[in-house]
Amino acid sequence: MKKFKIFFFVFLLSIVLSACGQKSEVLIMDKPADDGKYHYSNKDLSFSLTLPEDFIYYQTQRKQTVEYSDIEFFVPTGDKKYNQEVPGYAKPIVLRVYSDENWEENIKNDPYSDFFEVLGDKKDKVYVIRFWQDIPSDWQGKWSEDMKNKIKESFKID
Repeated sequence: MKKFKIFFFVFLLSIVLSACGQKSEVLIMDKPADDGKYHYSNKDLSFSLTLPEDFIYYQTQRKQTVEYSDIEFFVPTGDKKYNQEVPGYAKPIVLRVYSDENWEENIKNDPYSDFFEVLGDKKDKVYVIRFWQDIPSDWQGKWSEDMKNKIKESFKID
């Protein structure tokens, strides 16, 4: 009986101590962080990036093909003349993730490949990004090259 009590105590102690380890940071993507920015993380595609304060109420959508996965970022717009794929939203960013094995072949066949810029690669993935060419009227004063560059600089492969 004494061995059982010792075993039970050691078992209980190991459970308690394992809960005391370093906690991973939980990112809340639908609210700005303390710095006012939105920190987007995609565990499945192994990347993260930071979006500016102006991206309040942003939405994402994933499109999957055999060749690649797209994460499309949408921001609210009131510009009725802007071609809105999603009503009330404009699409400033498409982040595309190719599998490394078909990256070169598929980029050659992609009619939009001239608009994509390579961000990086890791193991079996190549990450490219495309920003909007046509900017809605209510984003003309908000969007800038600096904003675009900060988004690219914030990109991290996990």
